[in-house]
Amino acid sequence: MNQAAPRVVAAVSGDLQTRIRALLPGCVLRFVRTGSELVRALDEAHCAMLIVEVRFDESSAAAALRCVLSRQESFPVVCVREVRGGRPGHVVLGALRVTLGAVVARNFVDLAKHGDDDAGNARAREALMRLLAA
Repeated sequence: MNQAAPRVVAAVSGDLQTRIRALLPGCVLRFVRTGSELVRALDEAHCAMLIVEVRFDESSAAAALRCVLSRQESFPVVCVREVRGGRPGHVVLGALRVTLGAVVARNFVDLAKHGDDDAGNARAREALMRLLAA
């Protein structure tokens, strides 16, 4: 019996979609741009993972994540950050981790630490696949 490909919902910008596709080639990916699209995507079918970009509209993302919590579903929620140009300081990243953890995100993958090259993408892919397997 073949197992279905994992379904991943990703609330990320257009710039990051190409990289997510490369990182998760064996997954069924659903990209969303707004909070209402995110809620609809989560309602449509079970997902194996939710990826939310740090710069995604916080209020919409928080509402969608509260919806997930209210249904008591269990799947990894991963927050990703990809910074082009300037980097926020460690204090800002620490605050993001605490805030997102209080909402529901239990995993923070800092794509800025993993270069968008073969070696960096291999490390990022490994981290994401480990979460899918858990």
